[in-house]
Amino acid sequence: MSAPITATPAVRRLPAAAALPAAIVSAAVAGDLASYVISAIAHAAGVTHSFSPLQLPTFTALIVVGVVVGGLGWQLVRTRAPRPGRLLPRLVPAVLLLSFIPDLLIGITGGFHATWGGVAALMCMHVAVAAAAVASYSLFLPVGGQAVAAAAGARPMVTRKPATR
Repeated sequence: MSAPITATPAVRRLPAAAALPAAIVSAAVAGDLASYVISAIAHAAGVTHSFSPLQLPTFTALIVVGVVVGGLGWQLVRTRAPRPGRLLPRLVPAVLLLSFIPDLLIGITGGFHATWGGVAALMCMHVAVAAAAVASYSLFLPVGGQAVAAAAGARPMVTRKPATR
């Protein structure tokens, strides 16, 4: 009796030139939708509409800038770092924490008609956009041995499972 053969399903990857733009666009769209919901909840909870960081044009522009920079950084780490799979899980939370600094400064100074509820909403937006970005980058710009091989167009790995009796 022969051992059953299982194959990892073939994953159709985008051409390398399209992967980064696709990752950025999908992260921006998902992050913007999540931020819109967070903004609507914050306004419903009493955050003033004059708080400009929670206005759609403002946060959309900032999200686009953030996911472009994040996507370029992700790509740089995944292609240049000796162990990107070990570096990114440390780097992403550190960058997310650093992104809270401007929010806290807005809250401390009271800039843009800020309230701490508005600042909390901004921080929630940062977390939502980071989650969308990491999911998108992981999908389109995978990190790791097999993932990088798949992105390069390598054939799926076929493994044999030992027969059990």
